[in-house]
Amino acid sequence: MLGFKKKLIKKLVTHDGSFHADDIFACATLSILLENKKDKFEIIRTRNPEIIKKGDFVFDVGGIYDEKLNRFDHHQTGGAGNHGGIEYSSFGLVWKKFGIELCGSQKVVDVLDEKLAIPVDAGDNGISLFELKNKTMPYLIQSAFNSFVPGWKNVSEETLFSGFLECVEIAKKILSNEIDRARDVIE
Repeated sequence: MLGFKKKLIKKLVTHDGSFHADDIFACATLSILLENKKDKFEIIRTRNPEIIKKGDFVFDVGGIYDEKLNRFDHHQTGGAGNHGGIEYSSFGLVWKKFGIELCGSQKVVDVLDEKLAIPVDAGDNGISLFELKNKTMPYLIQSAFNSFVPGWKNVSEETLFSGFLECVEIAKKILSNEIDRARDVIE
């Protein structure tokens, strides 16, 4: 009798409710990584500690940063470190561990760290990277993603989950395109 290994579905776990660029890009990074490996996965949005414990990759929730355990929260007391003088968000922590595997080159990782990871981390931690010349704020990727958060008339866990998944797909395209562009520039 032939034995078949059942491929387990990996669980990507983040918080429910509203979403931000850091959890979106963390999810996009992990999704691309697992898709490249042909691993099956599901995205779970919850704050239930029992579900969080069972996650294969947990980001922006859970109160633990331990890259060996694939736990990427930055909300615990003392934070989870910094890069470029900017505190990590969940995206920066995921990128720190998996960027090289995704890009295949430290030079590409460094380009995206400066261009995307650090700015997302800064935005999530309330740090402005530019000086305003007047009261008008630039329209940032965080602003674009925020437009997918449903208004109070339509908000539900279903509409929030749907908006989150739409943003993850956009972030996957942005991330893939930026990796390709960085490779081209370096070449």
